[in-house]
Amino acid sequence: MSRYSFGYLSSLLFHLYIYGCATALREVRLWVPEAVRSGHAVKLACDYDLEEAALYSIKWYRGDQEFYRYVPKESPPTRVFALPGIHVDISTSDAREVTLLDVQRQLTDFYKCEVSADAPLFHTEIKSAYMTVVGEYALPFDLLD
Repeated sequence: MSRYSFGYLSSLLFHLYIYGCATALREVRLWVPEAVRSGHAVKLACDYDLEEAALYSIKWYRGDQEFYRYVPKESPPTRVFALPGIHVDISTSDAREVTLLDVQRQLTDFYKCEVSADAPLFHTEIKSAYMTVVGEYALPFDLLD
């Protein structure tokens, strides 16, 4: 084997390890109900596997506007951003779940969860799902809860 091919192979293996195998973030799963009754609370959940990396942040968005952030290294770790119609229950929201109180029809939209692993790579993954807020009597019973 020539020196060139050994050097190339070593570099390739190093990059595969750093950028391929050591992802530090995988299996991000989002749970957002397809439909929820107007006036009710709703829990949105984002589950993830950081492998052995530390969590840098969790960010929640309605459309492209951030409304909730969890950063474990900050004090306090939670931060709520004012967004019309969004009322976050901070007492039941954390690194994996966020609870919205008294949702109204205008909150029908895409909701996104952005998970970022800590340094040195800061791998980030975003998942999104659509939630419809409907009137009190608009849902069949089998779609509720």
